[in-house]
Amino acid sequence: MASFFSIQDAAAVPNGYLKYTVPLNASPTGLAFDPSGDLYVLEAASFLSNTAQIRVIHSDNTFGTDITVTGNDPNNFFAGGMTYDPISDGLLITDNTADGRLYSVSKTGVQQTLAIGISTIADVAVRSTGEIFVSTAFGDNLGTVLQVDRLPDPTPPPTPVVSGLDFGGGLAFDAAGNLLILEADANSVTGRLHRLSITEGTSGLQFGSLSLLVDGIQSFFGMTLDSEEDIFTTGSGGLFSVDGLPLSEAPFDNNGNPSQFATAVAFDSGALPFEPFSGADAGWLAFGSNFSDPFVTLVRPTPPIDANFNADGNVDQGDLQIWQPHFGTTITATNAQGDSDGDFDVDGSDFLNWQRQFGAGSLATQLLSVPEPASSALFVGLLWQATRLGRRGRLDR
Repeated sequence: MASFFSIQDAAAVPNGYLKYTVPLNASPTGLAFDPSGDLYVLEAASFLSNTAQIRVIHSDNTFGTDITVTGNDPNNFFAGGMTYDPISDGLLITDNTADGRLYSVSKTGVQQTLAIGISTIADVAVRSTGEIFVSTAFGDNLGTVLQVDRLPDPTPPPTPVVSGLDFGGGLAFDAAGNLLILEADANSVTGRLHRLSITEGTSGLQFGSLSLLVDGIQSFFGMTLDSEEDIFTTGSGGLFSVDGLPLSEAPFDNNGNPSQFATAVAFDSGALPFEPFSGADAGWLAFGSNFSDPFVTLVRPTPPIDANFNADGNVDQGDLQIWQPHFGTTITATNAQGDSDGDFDVDGSDFLNWQRQFGAGSLATQLLSVPEPASSALFVGLLWQATRLGRRGRLDR
């Protein structure tokens, strides 16, 4: 793991996930992954500046060469959203200053203006068939979703697709090519999630009716979908997941403080589903935690639980003998030192996992088997002994 990652307390995210932060020079206002797994982070422009930097974080956890973006307004650059564009293999960025603009930026920094005159432009998304859509945030039921021509400005005016929104926010496409729209209610400062059905006809895209999926949710800013079409949203209070039947919102990274305002969010698919304990091959979820925080937060599943610390194919007393002397190790702990759940420490949770798997083969042969001698007396005695060892070790240092 590269040194710029900082492992965070995983208590805020659900069990089975780990949270990291990557320091930046300014707060992130746009996030996008490309197919190689590289993360592009658009940093906020300085006050009275129209120049912003895109930081490139490679999939091998190293920084790439920065990309400079320049806004049309000589004194300001307020990015509303950013997305990866598979057609150009570049980035699309909205600029909510002056008359509102949409830029196309290559990975080498070549910049074009695709649209002008889209006042209060907010987010941007690209359908798998290449069409570009943006949202606007007028308020008072004047917010819209527009389809933007791909040719550089001057182009035909954007085509209205949805009207009557308050503050149009996050945009994302599901696997069927339908557009999901996250809207902010101007009066209640809550969010609502819509789906716009889209089909492909001989004359182009055909737009169906707009259906309300869920109303009165806390999130209203950004949105992304993982590989299983689980929905993640941001807004007042942090990062949320929206799922279930009927759909409902649940905190995913939230400390109960509504001022913990999350903004941009993006997902990078892996070979496995983005589920608890799926491991590093399940991909990354990236989000900006606050307008003023100069870092990007990354979440990924921990490895599957495995208490076979000595890798001999069995979970037995030999594994306990490895766990005991390493009890209390933090930040750098490995599975070979007694970290069974991949959270980089050795603690009571790892002992419980050993207890549950005691008597079974390693993870490769049998997951989470019921232990044969798991009496409460054995558990309490061993944990008490390990706690004493851990405390003595810390006092001796």
